Amino acid sequence: MISNLKVALLLVSRSVTRGSKGTLLLTILIIALAFVNMTVMAGLVDGVVATIDRQVIDNHVGNIVAEPLAGEQHIRSVAALEVLIESTPGIVATSPRYILGATLVFDPREDDETERQMSWPIRSIDPAKEQRVTHLHEWMVAGEYLEPLDHDQIMLGRELSGGYGASIEMQSLQGADVGDEISVFYANGVERIYTVKGIFATRFPLVDIGAFVTQREMEGVLGLHDRASEILIRTEEPGREAQFIRSLEQRGADTVVLRPWTDYLSFFRGFTDSLIRIVGIISSIGLLVAGITIFIVIYINAFTRKRQIGILKAIGMSEGIITTSYVLQALFFGIVGVGLGASFMYFAVGPYFRSNPLDFPIGDVSLVVTGRDLLVNGAGLVVMSIIGGFLPSYRVVKADIIEAIWG
Repeated sequence: MISNLKVALLLVSRSVTRGSKGTLLLTILIIALAFVNMTVMAGLVDGVVATIDRQVIDNHVGNIVAEPLAGEQHIRSVAALEVLIESTPGIVATSPRYILGATLVFDPREDDETERQMSWPIRSIDPAKEQRVTHLHEWMVAGEYLEPLDHDQIMLGRELSGGYGASIEMQSLQGADVGDEISVFYANGVERIYTVKGIFATRFPLVDIGAFVTQREMEGVLGLHDRASEILIRTEEPGREAQFIRSLEQRGADTVVLRPWTDYLSFFRGFTDSLIRIVGIISSIGLLVAGITIFIVIYINAFTRKRQIGILKAIGMSEGIITTSYVLQALFFGIVGVGLGASFMYFAVGPYFRSNPLDFPIGDVSLVVTGRDLLVNGAGLVVMSIIGGFLPSYRVVKADIIEAIWG
């Protein structure tokens, strides 16, 4: 077997060194480009998923959300529950919130003709606690973040205010800015007039459509204390939410329903699943193109050397050795092409995307290339190279010796 392999390798080296250098380089380049295309597409989808995940955790709901039990409108004894949660190893902070439906009215000229209305839930935050759980305070594009004692101030997302690059301006307050007054009619019948203190833009629609007042203000509106509609929980690292939820339940957090952040992905889950399927289709096409390319190259190579193959068979060389030589040649194309593509990804494409992330509506998206993507794409191309080398060579080698020699 070793002797046969040595002979096959000798045939490969002669074919590569004496064959057309242009064909050799073009074949390797096609495989390298197919590898880069597959890896970039997979990396972009992984980057989109990573950006969505980061936005949901950092700016929307934290890692875990505590909600009232079924049939309950609010969580009770919030202060004691926060102590229990924050004393759990691995949990960094908590931030209680109230949520109340409201109609926001903005009349810039106070003449009723320019009045703009929008119905949307208003959330309350304790600004100090919120900063330990979400990063909203880092995304202010105008005005200032809320202070704990603010009672007549409101903070708007840009998609709700309708300015600062809002993408759905027609469904917003269409221009409410810092210093403007907004009338708020809460669902419980309470009316308030707020001054816009700040506007934030995380570039994530689920967050930028929001409106926030302080916890102190909302407790005055609701006439409640030590309650909450939800409690956001921040953990040291994502990925262990199920473990933390079990730990909290074992420690007595049975007065709330605990949900991981993945339950709040909304339609983005279906969006990313669709992208993954599209990438799978594109990768399959890339594999097919690479396989067909190698098939054609090996077939033409073997067919033009049909007489030589006949002579080799006539002097006693087995069909297996000849076929193996062409399979090894195709394997050489695949390995070198994948290596070239991987080097291009590592030294050129990856650093470029890290320095120049793509500006998506959901935030900055960079290329996320995992070892799994590299391994799967590389292995797929190598397998297709072997198949593309075996099929044509086997067909040519099986020809009758006399027919091969005399054509």
